[in-house]
Amino acid sequence: MSLNIRKRILLLPVLSIAFWGCPSQEYTSAKLYIQNEDWEKAEEFLFKALEVEPDNVEVMIQIGYHVHAKKGEWDQMNEMFDQAIATDPDKKIPDRPVSEMVRNYRAMFWADNYNSAVRLFNEYKVSREKSTLEKAIQKFEETAKVDTTQGQTYSILATCYFELGNEELAVHNARKSTEIMPNDFQSNLALGQILSRTGNKKESVTFVKKAIDIDPSNTLAIRQLATLYYDLGEKVKSVETFEAAIKTETDKMRKSDLYFNLGVLNMQLDHFQEAEDAFMYAYDLNPDDSEALVGMAQTFENAEKWRRASKFYRELIALEPDNPEHYKGMARVLIKQGDMDGATRYFEKSKNLGR
Repeated sequence: MSLNIRKRILLLPVLSIAFWGCPSQEYTSAKLYIQNEDWEKAEEFLFKALEVEPDNVEVMIQIGYHVHAKKGEWDQMNEMFDQAIATDPDKKIPDRPVSEMVRNYRAMFWADNYNSAVRLFNEYKVSREKSTLEKAIQKFEETAKVDTTQGQTYSILATCYFELGNEELAVHNARKSTEIMPNDFQSNLALGQILSRTGNKKESVTFVKKAIDIDPSNTLAIRQLATLYYDLGEKVKSVETFEAAIKTETDKMRKSDLYFNLGVLNMQLDHFQEAEDAFMYAYDLNPDDSEALVGMAQTFENAEKWRRASKFYRELIALEPDNPEHYKGMARVLIKQGDMDGATRYFEKSKNLGR
């Protein structure tokens, strides 16, 4: 599953120490300690100020920003921010409403933590060290506490838990992401993929289809849906979905793979002409794809077109002379043509290759 990192740069001024109204002596002292970056004293006098000015939303925001956020105490930070909003959301400090200031601070702290967590996850993808993955999970969990409304946190956290082998938490966080962002492509696709990999393929279809509704041109999601239909035994729907993916895919190699899968499905449905056409398209797009040649050979063999099957088995033997399966295929079609001596030679060659 792919990651879209959106870095939000917010230029937020530290609260000015200018005097608004008639602040208490405690708050005046707290501001001076903030200016001097004496954080221990600033914390002491900010809480003293809140005792004598319990309705001062400015003090609440200062505590959330300079005390709790500085310590990484995100639950306490949000409690203080929520208290400020509940007290007076429209109060301007100095020219921004409390509700806007809180929203911006949360977004700033969220972005900082999120990007740190993503860096750890990217390190894990290179090193594959479990300890690095666990650090990434811890950081994403912290990030979720900073701002619980950011659904993408839970989406990538779900991926991390899946990598760790905790399927229950993977599904839980993926669901939470879609609850927060029900119309987000990546969240729906991620939940669909995780449900599929944990065995819940039927429900997975619902979320992958939702992702396609959001972005009908995304061939990754379309391929995922086609594969799900195949796994669920709905081969006709799988064929239709692969055909839809082929129409929108522009990458030659991916399009070749789609045609190959379409060929396999049509073979299983005994649609031999359609299978032949699909394998031919796959081979034309990728002449190095020996699997497409195998598909064509088997298609003609299943359709009892022995001469055409033998043509492709000969091509496979020329391309991969050490593969015994090609010789076995050639022997089978020669038997059907009544050439027992030729079939025996190819069977012997297959046995001499050790299989």
